[in-house]
Amino acid sequence: MALSPDIFAGTYSVGTPVFTRDSTSLFYLSGAGLARLWRQDLESGERTCLAAPDEQIAIVRRSPVDDTLILGLDTGGDERQQLLLLNPGTGQLAPLTQNPPVIHDFGGWSPDGTRIVFAANERDEAHFDIHELELLSGSRRTIFRGEGIVTVVGYNRDGTKVAALHDRAYGDMDLLILDLTGTAPVSVFPRPSGTNYASVRWSGDGTALLALTDHGGQEHMRLCRLDPVTGDVTVVHEAPGRDVEGWSISPDGQILATIENDGGWSVLRIGPIAEERQPNHAVPRGVIDGLTFSPDGTSIAFTVQGPQSPPALWIYQQGQAWPIFTPEQPVNPSELVNFAQVAWESFDGRDVRGWMALPPGPVPPSGHPAVIWVHGGPVGEARPNFRPDLQMLLRQGLAVLMPNVRGSSGRGRSWAESDDIEKRPDAVQDLMYGRHFLGKHSSIDSTRIGLLGQSYGGYMVNAAVTEYPDQWKACANYYGIVDFMTTLAGTGPWRRGHRAAEYGDPVRDAALLTRLSPIHRAGDIQVPMFVAHGHRDPRVPFSESEQLVTALLKHQKPVTFLKFERAGHGFIRREDKTRVYQGVAAFFAEHL
Repeated sequence: MALSPDIFAGTYSVGTPVFTRDSTSLFYLSGAGLARLWRQDLESGERTCLAAPDEQIAIVRRSPVDDTLILGLDTGGDERQQLLLLNPGTGQLAPLTQNPPVIHDFGGWSPDGTRIVFAANERDEAHFDIHELELLSGSRRTIFRGEGIVTVVGYNRDGTKVAALHDRAYGDMDLLILDLTGTAPVSVFPRPSGTNYASVRWSGDGTALLALTDHGGQEHMRLCRLDPVTGDVTVVHEAPGRDVEGWSISPDGQILATIENDGGWSVLRIGPIAEERQPNHAVPRGVIDGLTFSPDGTSIAFTVQGPQSPPALWIYQQGQAWPIFTPEQPVNPSELVNFAQVAWESFDGRDVRGWMALPPGPVPPSGHPAVIWVHGGPVGEARPNFRPDLQMLLRQGLAVLMPNVRGSSGRGRSWAESDDIEKRPDAVQDLMYGRHFLGKHSSIDSTRIGLLGQSYGGYMVNAAVTEYPDQWKACANYYGIVDFMTTLAGTGPWRRGHRAAEYGDPVRDAALLTRLSPIHRAGDIQVPMFVAHGHRDPRVPFSESEQLVTALLKHQKPVTFLKFERAGHGFIRREDKTRVYQGVAAFFAEHL
């Protein structure tokens, strides 16, 4: 029996664990829709709501000397974060930045808690500079004028240096060291080839940086120690054939916790940094995130989720792990469906992997209708995490396939780069071969297969429904690209160069981008379309969906269009999630 879409829209999230300075409590975000900031005592379990703004909290960072917090909030999903100072004792919020058109990307607290550093695109919307702010006086100075996307890692141990990342594109990042004393120029960490960096932090002694990186042309991300003086790169932890995707080190530098991506599942290892650490089996199988040590080094907090398990907050201490906060959910876990790993061969013999689930109950005589859900990115990955919208479709009687076509992360850099620019149609063919895989499945009705995608996944839907128009029964896209030229012209200026490196240059590759843009073949679409988009989307312009809907109506094609006034690149507010869940459920019920 189908459950109401409202129920699935009301599921709770939890994440961003941050220990209090005395290690006795945790700050974290949780809510159904917009998340609230909570504080929970680890011994008593008592919870207190500290902040419930009418906007999404995107940043939570605690002072190194007390429990004062920096929060980052945007306006209606526009991603232009403003920074605020929260006194958790009084609940008082004091604005630190008050320039709504500008993005303020928090970088870190100084070791003594008197200063903060952040990146902002105030000088030029397309470029980020790095600023330092004195909290007591409010005085501010620019310490670096950047080009394109620049993010700040934070201060070193004595507060004399700041690390930053210059992110030109996937595989094209520079690690920068800024000397605040003015005695040395900006130095760029040497790189022999294109490089990715993630989760960059200073080492405890402040002399080096620790980062996840594929430095040196590696296929997978490894945890490395980077010496900015000598240029030496030392591997701290690697997992052959896997990405290391999360890490945390105890304050004394003795205990290391890491997360590896094993085909989508998380592998957690905790133990002495100098010894071989075995996988930890005290935590249920799923997707783990948010690893953070307590200041006293006795505890580690993180979140765990799985296909049938919404995110829960966990604590690890002395070899034991247990959930300390599991949000009460409106959906009983017994009503949820598990996903299994699947694979199929694509047009060129390469295997494409993904996840598949069948609805509960008996298979109809003609088989289940099915929806292929396509992740965004394109450097992203469908994983066995909790997806209330897909669980809703499963309860509605639809099978779900989540492919990781070429261009996805999780299988190494070569796979992630195998759809760039002129190779983009290869990924669409991977999707089509996924459709063939479903069509041959004994439990699937091959005549009723649809598509659902978000962001770049929305582009994949639009491309597939125009390249292979007779293969689909009904298709839905949320804030998807339909024209690469207008997307690159209308996206946030800070993103244009970064996205052009992935999609193609709008001048040099204009003919290619035009050929690959589904808008020019909208008249070929043969099936009903569902389109949803937020007006404040800074990534994929709202006009992308408008022009698709206009073209469909011009060609007298059936289309449902949902507009969201106070939403950006995604639907976060409870009322928006309810509306889009209801809309897509009704759409597939009618047309699939």
